[in-house]
Amino acid sequence: MGTQKKRKEATEAQYWLYSVGNFPNNIIFLMVGTYITYFYTNILQIPAVMAGTIFMVARLVDAVTDPIMGMIVDRTNTKLGKYRPFIIAGAPFLGIMFVLLFTAPNFSASGKIAYAFVTYIIYSLAWTIVQIPQLALPAMLTNDLAKRTRIQAIFQAFGSIAALVVSAWALPILNALGGQEDAGAWMKFTIIFGAISAVLFILSAMSVKDVDVYNPDMKVRKKEKQSFSETFSVITKNKALLCVLIAYGTDMFAYQISNSLRIYFFQYNMGGRTDLITYIGYASTFIGFALVAFIQPFVKKTGKKAGIIVIEALAVVFTLPMLITGLTGGYAIAAVMFTYIAVTFTWTINNMLSRAAVLDSANYAQITTGIDGTALVNSTFTFVNKCCQAFSMFFGGAILSATGYSATVEQQSPECLKAILLLCTVGPILGYIASVVAMYFYPLTRKGEVEMQEKLNQAAGIVTDDALNI
Repeated sequence: MGTQKKRKEATEAQYWLYSVGNFPNNIIFLMVGTYITYFYTNILQIPAVMAGTIFMVARLVDAVTDPIMGMIVDRTNTKLGKYRPFIIAGAPFLGIMFVLLFTAPNFSASGKIAYAFVTYIIYSLAWTIVQIPQLALPAMLTNDLAKRTRIQAIFQAFGSIAALVVSAWALPILNALGGQEDAGAWMKFTIIFGAISAVLFILSAMSVKDVDVYNPDMKVRKKEKQSFSETFSVITKNKALLCVLIAYGTDMFAYQISNSLRIYFFQYNMGGRTDLITYIGYASTFIGFALVAFIQPFVKKTGKKAGIIVIEALAVVFTLPMLITGLTGGYAIAAVMFTYIAVTFTWTINNMLSRAAVLDSANYAQITTGIDGTALVNSTFTFVNKCCQAFSMFFGGAILSATGYSATVEQQSPECLKAILLLCTVGPILGYIASVVAMYFYPLTRKGEVEMQEKLNQAAGIVTDDALNI
């Protein structure tokens, strides 16, 4: 059959070049998630409860700025495209704020608290400027819903390299720069990786310059004024998005608690075997790249709904060996490492499918409401992501404090050790179960994905000979 006005889709090379942007993305996000509390309490000398308060206040600000940013991006139409201008302009700003976030000024105690408040909130805003358009961009790379999942797999593979850097190499690099207790070492580290991140963000955005382009048809649509409620209908009337956010959010919250307590688990429950964490990092990187070839055929067979349900159910089973051996009085290294590596596998797949499902939910809203709110929909994902990071750090710290954790003792109390075990196992299990329940109500089966893709192709002027062969 013939082709109408065919929208240009990205090439395989552009999938990879765009995905390079997840390396700086994860370097910054994971460094902040893993070490900012330590930096505040040990370097800036800010009380832990005040650090938690800073995270909470920043999330209240995000509740306003994230959707505003999403709406701004959705209304953008420049010669540099729709999404790229924000990534290119925001990347240096984010790099600078990354450095300032890990800078220890010679202020008074109250001055340091104020400095932490201001820099963390501005950092969060900079993150919003870059992250929302970056996550929304794959919707423009292809209409193929299964192929989008593969793009997410490549995206996450580069992110896994950053995760390896943070989990296995960050502390050695800090020690080489002067030591993890030296404020100057943290500044040097962030200057190096902040500069690298800004460059890679810009290169990632520029790699798709012939796909994210000026849209002359958008001038016509701009004349049609939309009310506030109509604009937000892509969120409020979007059952698919609600299900994904609940499924991803509950999983992410539990995962972030487990991740932030991982070093405590290996230090205290495993008798100081923190060296094992490095192997988990290498396994994560290997799994991330291995899934690039596997994930597209998998999701074409199952669809995202069934795929997430199956993967989350497996994650429950994979967590049991570590929980059972811990409760029965001993920690078998084989059982613990099996759980961590197996759950890394399931988490990586779930993360890919969830991110792709958010893009699908934006298309779902576009078809059901007639409004293109891709960036606004993705702003809810970034907001949930940041909330999970902040609340999990606050919750995990509160539980440790309540069970008598003390940094000055070599071995923690039995109550504290049990709390660490349960937070690293039962917490995630509850998150996995909640994800299964939420995705049960997700409205898009594989058949629904196929039908939606046909409608997207028709709207873009793309007519295929075999619409179902996707």
